[in-house]
Amino acid sequence: MGPLSARLLIQRGRPKCDRLGKIRSLDLSGMNLLSEHLDPKLLSRLKQLQELDLSNNQLETLPANLGLSHLRILRCANNQLGDVTVLCQFPQLEELSLEGNPFLTVSDNLKVSFLLPKLRKVNGKDASSTCSQVENLNRELTSRVTAHWEKFMAALSPEEEAEKAQADFVRSAVRDVRYGPESLSDFTQWRVRMISEELVASGGTQVHEANISERPPKATTIQEPRAGPVASKRPGDGPVNLSPNKRVCTSPLAQVEGSPVGSAGSQTALQLEPLHFLQCHSKNNSPRDLETQLWACAFEPAWDEGQAGATSQTVATCGGEAVCVIDCQTGIVLHKYKAPSEEFFSVAWTALTVVTQAGHKKRWSVLAAAGLRGLVRLLHVRAGFCCGLIRAHKKAIATLCFSPTHETHLFTASYDKRIILWDIGVPNHDYEFQASQLLTLDTTSIALRLCPVASCPDAYLLAGCEGGCRCWDVRLDQPQKRSVRATPRTTKSLGLEAPTRPVNCSPHSASEALPHSRALPGHVPAPPKLPPPVTRHTQVLAPPFQGLEAREGPEVCEVEFVFSEGSEATGRRVDGLAFVNEDVVASKGSSLGTICLWSWSQTWQGRGSQSTVAVVVLARLQWSPTELAYFSLSTCPGEGMVLCGDEEGNVWIYDVRPLMAQRPPPPATPQAPTQILKWPQPRALGQTVSRTMVNTVVADPTFTYLTALTDSNIVAIWRRNQP
Repeated sequence: MGPLSARLLIQRGRPKCDRLGKIRSLDLSGMNLLSEHLDPKLLSRLKQLQELDLSNNQLETLPANLGLSHLRILRCANNQLGDVTVLCQFPQLEELSLEGNPFLTVSDNLKVSFLLPKLRKVNGKDASSTCSQVENLNRELTSRVTAHWEKFMAALSPEEEAEKAQADFVRSAVRDVRYGPESLSDFTQWRVRMISEELVASGGTQVHEANISERPPKATTIQEPRAGPVASKRPGDGPVNLSPNKRVCTSPLAQVEGSPVGSAGSQTALQLEPLHFLQCHSKNNSPRDLETQLWACAFEPAWDEGQAGATSQTVATCGGEAVCVIDCQTGIVLHKYKAPSEEFFSVAWTALTVVTQAGHKKRWSVLAAAGLRGLVRLLHVRAGFCCGLIRAHKKAIATLCFSPTHETHLFTASYDKRIILWDIGVPNHDYEFQASQLLTLDTTSIALRLCPVASCPDAYLLAGCEGGCRCWDVRLDQPQKRSVRATPRTTKSLGLEAPTRPVNCSPHSASEALPHSRALPGHVPAPPKLPPPVTRHTQVLAPPFQGLEAREGPEVCEVEFVFSEGSEATGRRVDGLAFVNEDVVASKGSSLGTICLWSWSQTWQGRGSQSTVAVVVLARLQWSPTELAYFSLSTCPGEGMVLCGDEEGNVWIYDVRPLMAQRPPPPATPQAPTQILKWPQPRALGQTVSRTMVNTVVADPTFTYLTALTDSNIVAIWRRNQP
């Protein structure tokens, strides 16, 4: 499409007339327009234009001087816009559509509400709630910048030049003034700069707040009912009224039990303050839903990752048919993705660098979510839509994780006893993924937790399985020396679908047991009865384990780790697995009531030619004596912490740094936890939530926030108070 002409505008304008100045509505959608095709001199002749449709083009920005002062409706959906500040030239704008612009984030939505005081609808939805949020943020930011100005001026020496000092103030304010969720940092820093410049211009006497009219909040829309089965829950819990997406009243301080970790004395217990208790995964948004089990959560990678102190306060949680993205500081559910008839079991983050058609680099935080249907959904969280769908397995996916060294490499483990390594690739200019399958492992046991080995993540993959702890060689660039039965290693292109397209999944009846339903050891619930996976038995070359003899069958690329001597040591479920540092592994499930710390390097060095290897135990940690399974543990390597929930709603916290510094032999008795964080028993609608199970506990890398997921549809968030 070339530059626009007056004749074309008259043809596509309404009402039909022979003058540009009489056109009130103009449709320029679907014309593959680029930003340079919008001629301000031509468009400024549309003096009476009130409605403009620029959807489904290739616009990266809008010219700053279009002169459309009477414009009330603007549609810019499905373009490549990366900035919204130019919209301030339309002060009369009331309706705006920006859907399908992947580089716009929630911060841009706030900027729009700030810049356009008459805006009533954004993407077809009422803008009042966003406007209220902008008012609150603006009020708090103004107060904080003003306080920073007073502190800055008080510390200013008389000999410093005023002009230089004022410039320094703007820079220091943008650097030091922080408020609100990390996901809104683009908006808050933008406003801090504006407020700072206003302060400097007025000499610190006046700051103009946003001219935003009051709008009544609108009720939350009820989501579509879920059609899939509901995970089973233990009996004995009565209904408790909790409002969806609301914070529940809590006790002011968490109850803590501290215990000594060794003969050297006791360690100081962490000061953890309960912040939010959210019921954001409710079936049909029902406040009485205490049935939905929540299974996995993960913190978003920090945008300044690699710098000292880099952290994130945004956490993704999954359970039932929903994936939620929550800001830990405010308790706000930033995004919610629902897939009717799905049951999400696992989530994992990665950060991709995407290049636009204009050559600009953008960073995407992509969230992968998977569960009962065997599908992997790739969610562009900040833009709020699903980029693609990988039909990964024929049976439920138990867990998934991204490679720490290759941002596009994704491991998935399924109840079909397969682990697949995918390359999800980088989205193209149409924001579509083209995934490929790099490696398939036919395993002897269902993998429940996946951990690329910290010291060599490209070489070995460790997994906690229904039948024990196992390891595989996953190197893709090693000389091939033997043949095994496996899926061909050739790259296979996989189709991805937008979420609006139908999903061809085999149906499940409500009576079938879910793979992740709570069960006693020895009574593993049967996975859903799906059609068997299509396996092509082809002779391919797989990377070898040094020292292992070549044998036929999938077992040749598997090594099993055992935790004690005797026949009972093998085959026990390992449902918790994570690296504490590059060498020390924490695992749970091999024996009741304990968590094992063992050395990867010492264990691997002593394997010889065996396919079954005894681990080198460094220490054992005391944990709940429950026989229930599927309580996942996690670690915080930067702080040397191990975390695990239990069947009573408690969070067991271990500072294992003193244990890792001890010399062998390991202590004879399991070491007590540093502290046990008791369930705070939050209250809502006059009732107390007194009993629950904590399925998963995860902390951010700096241990600032701790998030726990329960089997009663509650997301609990604590904040660590520094001494």
